[in-house]
Amino acid sequence: MVRKAGVGVEEAAGGEAARGATIAARGASRVRTEFPCEHTMSAIRLNGQYCLLRDIEKKDFTAFVNLVLPRITATEPIPHTAANAVAALIAEGKGESDPVVQAGLQSCASLGIKNMWIDGAGANVTEETPTDAAAGLETAFGFAAVQSGLALAAAMCNAFRRTIKVNDQPIAVMRQSRELMMQIAQRVSALKQVNEPVFVTAGRLLGGMMKEGKALDAPETMTVLCMLSDLGATHVHIDVEKGVLGFGPFSPANAMSSAILQGLDADKVKMVRDSIEKQNEQLRRAVEQQAGGRPAGQPQAQRLAVPSVIGTRRRR
Repeated sequence: MVRKAGVGVEEAAGGEAARGATIAARGASRVRTEFPCEHTMSAIRLNGQYCLLRDIEKKDFTAFVNLVLPRITATEPIPHTAANAVAALIAEGKGESDPVVQAGLQSCASLGIKNMWIDGAGANVTEETPTDAAAGLETAFGFAAVQSGLALAAAMCNAFRRTIKVNDQPIAVMRQSRELMMQIAQRVSALKQVNEPVFVTAGRLLGGMMKEGKALDAPETMTVLCMLSDLGATHVHIDVEKGVLGFGPFSPANAMSSAILQGLDADKVKMVRDSIEKQNEQLRRAVEQQAGGRPAGQPQAQRLAVPSVIGTRRRR
């Protein structure tokens, strides 16, 4: 599936869903920003020659990622898609010193590309190595990478290569249009109860759709899965008959990547990570409490059941 053209970085992050992750993080304490790693500028060769990489602005990385997003497919590796975007810029007559081309080269280098050959508007990657950025891992979202904009490439890889489990069934998360994301965000907002976490509201909406018989790959249902994934959810359990909703551990990397694509700075991205870690700790304690104080040893026991009347109307 090819992502629709014209959808920018902020929209790729799920818009309202990413803002929900930010809201969830506002209660986190402000401490010195610490991240798993810092980024250093990697080397990359173009047509066999090393490129001179220089400092550029965050807006240049944003501009480059916005060029890559419409090109992403379900099958082509995203680093190769990024390399083809660089080739297209060069085919337009832009030189290696152009800021957006520089952003492309540095993004490709962070995604593990060591050498690529340009042939017209296409690129042939001849040497590459796996990197945390290409895998969309949390370690790619270091303070300097977020502040400079380089982390946008890793966030893009994370956002477009996710899976989420629904009742133990892995579902590939496919990004949906801005219009559909906005419609679902409005439905979640209308359904949300007082002091209810956004992910619980989205889970209840998903349960309501499943109860209506909608397939998980239907556009509306997939949009809810996108929102849940942007909020860090990796596992959702829904018992339609009993009206029970449950969640497994949340992914800091997923929530952080959504925040980065939304344009949050490093301090706020850290707050999102802290919020997810706090959420996971609360989940762990609740699971142990449900297990009678014994640490849960089975994957089935790692889900926290949240009693909920699926699809209930908003209470004020």
